[in-house]
Amino acid sequence: VDFYHEAIVESKVGLVDLITSKFPSVDIPFSNFVNMCPRLQPRYYTISSSSSVSPNTVSITVSVLDEKMVGGGRFKGVCSNHLANLKRNGSARIFIRPSTFRLPQDTTRPIILIGPGTGIAPMRALLHERAYQKNVLGKEIGKNVLYFGCKKRNVDYLYSNEIEAFKNDGIISDLHLAFSRERRQKVYVQYLLAKNKEEVCDLVLNQGAYIYVCGATAMGQEVRDTLTVVFATYGNMGPAGAREFVGQLQSDRRLVQELWA
Repeated sequence: VDFYHEAIVESKVGLVDLITSKFPSVDIPFSNFVNMCPRLQPRYYTISSSSSVSPNTVSITVSVLDEKMVGGGRFKGVCSNHLANLKRNGSARIFIRPSTFRLPQDTTRPIILIGPGTGIAPMRALLHERAYQKNVLGKEIGKNVLYFGCKKRNVDYLYSNEIEAFKNDGIISDLHLAFSRERRQKVYVQYLLAKNKEEVCDLVLNQGAYIYVCGATAMGQEVRDTLTVVFATYGNMGPAGAREFVGQLQSDRRLVQELWA
């Protein structure tokens, strides 16, 4: 498994590379090669806009994959580069499926948003919706706590102007930022969650907060593990009780995760 990961996955070797450079002695009819190729799968992107604020627009947040390969050449993501190369008023085949992210019906409930990198997409949509609830519908809204992380503030702090404006307008109650490459000691959103353990416990245990997580699978698991430790230690639940509580949060849709590998 380690050899495969290093020689194929990390080196970004595709089927064509296998038979043209890695194993050039392979002799296979082209029709057979085409038949063995898997069909291109759809790419799913979380919507980053609110239908209340922008009823005629659907926004997505895409990281364009374009990396240099070890053996030369470029490794480009099929869908992200297709979207990036679309001309104005161009077209793409898309479909929309229901989102798992739903704001609490009780608008006074706090929400904790954890979305590093392009995981900020649904958090942006939820913040726009909360602002709409408050400013247009005149509803009272609960705290909106945002955890966002990226490498450097001046490189990939996505939607920074909007986020800072939401903070200044009071839509974002607490803003926690983790710029992992700006210090010798790397900082990630799960570290900030652990640091703010008292606030997290109070929001979830006492105020009924909802937690939304979007991003890489590894990050999502680490966030879940961090929450379990926080509830076990500072929520006085113990490890077993905390694991059961986090599972119940998911069952009750108070902990919602959209993750990708």
